[in-house]
Amino acid sequence: MAFLKRIMLGLVLLLPFAVAANAQSSNSRINLLVMSDDADPDTVPRNNRIFNRVQLQLSEYLNTRGFQVYDETSLALGIAPTSRVRRRDAELIEIARSVSTPVDAMVVYQIYASARRGVTQSGVRYPEIRIAGRVLNVRSGQFIAAFEVGGFQLPALPSPCGAECLLETVGTHSRVLATDLGAAIAQKLEGFARQPGTAEISKDGGVVAGPVGDGCNNLPTDYVIQLREFTASEVDRIEGEFVRWGCYRSHRATTVTTTSADYFYSTSADSARLTRNFRLMMELVGLNGQVTFAGNRVTVTKVSTR
Repeated sequence: MAFLKRIMLGLVLLLPFAVAANAQSSNSRINLLVMSDDADPDTVPRNNRIFNRVQLQLSEYLNTRGFQVYDETSLALGIAPTSRVRRRDAELIEIARSVSTPVDAMVVYQIYASARRGVTQSGVRYPEIRIAGRVLNVRSGQFIAAFEVGGFQLPALPSPCGAECLLETVGTHSRVLATDLGAAIAQKLEGFARQPGTAEISKDGGVVAGPVGDGCNNLPTDYVIQLREFTASEVDRIEGEFVRWGCYRSHRATTVTTTSADYFYSTSADSARLTRNFRLMMELVGLNGQVTFAGNRVTVTKVSTR
């Protein structure tokens, strides 16, 4: 019976949660926070009408593609000023890491809008819009993608066209660009999440491939795994197990001593599944230990008994 139990535990660790994955879209477990970087004085500030239209259209498109899109103002309420403009990168990243909802990636964009006069003195003006930005993994800071849309000449503005006319005309075109921007982001995120796993040589000489299928559609995330108070042979046993888990990508040792080891571990599994795997794995290999998780750090400490 004990042997059968170990076999069952091993299957739980190896297989992705296919049932859960089939019940949802492939992107539904990727949490996004859409934010505007308006530190450059030439960009459209976040309290502008054009910004609002881009933000809403971009969020709506990503939402319809199956991503979980969260509102920055709602999440940051009570922990950061929600009316600040001209915010820099460091502030945006700190907000994304501080909110209670676990955010996988942040979409940071900049809007440039202007009206260029024609080459003659006829007074004809042409609006120009460009949206540029990038996608970052919130936990690890890993660069995921860069994007830019626009930069081409739009139809001439009507005459006369005051401030209200300019805002409405540019805002209408900006919504179209925001949709194109959302399509580019969705494609890059989906491609990034589908990256193949890395093969690993097991202790018995076999090749173990990290499966990336149903249940492994989260963004690849890097975790720090800390093993404490284990012997060298026990560390080898634990390492031989976690390279076999579903959604595994790659790992590397960063620090190894006689009683501890630290690893840089990349996986498409979420934090709840990773910590659960460690608890089950400790039972599987017959060791007593405590598993704690904070940020992107998993610490497994051996509990010694007499």
